[in-house]
Amino acid sequence: MKKTFLLCVLSLALGIGNAWASIIGTTNPSLFTDSVDWCVQYGCSGQQEPPPSSWSSVWDHTGEVGLEDLQAFYVLRQGSSWNGNFSSGMGLIYNGAADGNTPTQIAAIFDEGLYGAGAYIESDYWGAFTATITLFDIYDLPMGSFTTTGTSNGNPGTALFIGGYISTQDVWAVEFDATGTGPYEPDFAIGTLDLETNAPPVPEPSTLLLLGPSLLGLLGFARRRMARKNKEVV
Repeated sequence: MKKTFLLCVLSLALGIGNAWASIIGTTNPSLFTDSVDWCVQYGCSGQQEPPPSSWSSVWDHTGEVGLEDLQAFYVLRQGSSWNGNFSSGMGLIYNGAADGNTPTQIAAIFDEGLYGAGAYIESDYWGAFTATITLFDIYDLPMGSFTTTGTSNGNPGTALFIGGYISTQDVWAVEFDATGTGPYEPDFAIGTLDLETNAPPVPEPSTLLLLGPSLLGLLGFARRRMARKNKEVV
């Protein structure tokens, strides 16, 4: 097991949606044009962050990040408080499952519709793991998911990237999940969050994934977002 700092968690409500969509899953970070550096946002000192926490990307897109059940989270750094395979010095958000938090997913919401998003991801315990990204629409209904596998180890710069996008700017939230071999699964961290703000390339038909809805919605975040929208309209 790698040495991790104390980490904690943020909240989203459970919900069942029926927004099925064809999403394009990818492990290629170069397809995304904007990014969020967690060290720039919060400082990677292992401090606890309240849920949800606001962020701003390189190109000034904004949103919030957090975990399930309104728990707080900590921000770590590869090479100091996390000894895994993210790139050296990369800022991380960890769900804190091995440090007493309820094992849960990591989610980010956006203050405007995007084409998609992705992030580097790694399970806490070394070995094989399965990662999933789920995209949500403005109503926090799941649009589809992409699942792939990776390996958690101590070789910096080899972390799995997992992302997903669609052909329209209708992605308002993403949720990350990873299940490895530890006793507190899901027990994982994500690195830099990448965003797709331009129209993505049209993929070959064989790469389109028509997937069923996830059971995890972002209703708590949705209430906050819709409240802001309603206030702006009044």
